[in-house]
Amino acid sequence: MQTISYIILAFLVGVIISIYLPMNSSVSRYLGSPITANISFFMVAFIASIFIFAFFGDYKTVFNIKKVPPYLYLTGLGAALMVLGTTFLIPKIGARKFFLLVMAGQILMAMIISHFGVLESPKDPITFKKIIGVILVVMGAVISLK
Repeated sequence: MQTISYIILAFLVGVIISIYLPMNSSVSRYLGSPITANISFFMVAFIASIFIFAFFGDYKTVFNIKKVPPYLYLTGLGAALMVLGTTFLIPKIGARKFFLLVMAGQILMAMIISHFGVLESPKDPITFKKIIGVILVVMGAVISLK
């Protein structure tokens, strides 16, 4: 039962991503700058994170911050670049093309990360069947881009 819940939650995260990223592109149009939209996005995200932590967080975990290897905090840079790229690209190529390309890139990189167990990800070796699946997804994205 827990696996089904995780599958549903992962799907819902995909739905949320497909909504909030184009919303940030709209914010960019109102503000006149994708960089300013990025700042406003992360300010709201930071405030929301503090409220969520205040109500549901485990305060003792704050002391674990110093245990995290510094390179892992590059996730903040990655998130900033991802949201900024989204904010810039969706108005240029459209949400459908953008998400098709993002999905193809994510699947390819996820396959490599999982195969090697990079960044503490559980190992999931690449198989012929998975390669065929990725090729079909990427080909579908390429065909759909037209």
